[in-house]
Amino acid sequence: VAPVEQVIQVMMQFMTRTHEYQADRFAVDEGRGEALARALVKISTTNKSNIHPDPWWSAYHNSHPSLAERLHAIRNAPSAKKRQ
Repeated sequence: VAPVEQVIQVMMQFMTRTHEYQADRFAVDEGRGEALARALVKISTTNKSNIHPDPWWSAYHNSHPSLAERLHAIRNAPSAKKRQ
């Protein structure tokens, strides 16, 4: 694998993970944050995924943030209704 491909992969992973956080934030803003959190836990349990992968490994190899990262972002995001 060429070094250029490695750099492109890291940038693509960053963009994809950013979009996942934006989608999660949309759910929170629509008042569906807790439902999303429950669904993510259910999916993670069914798939037996690693909820605490190494952050560097995850950033390079995983297109989605880990369950722990997503739950933290969902539960700590102010909802749009609270900001108005």
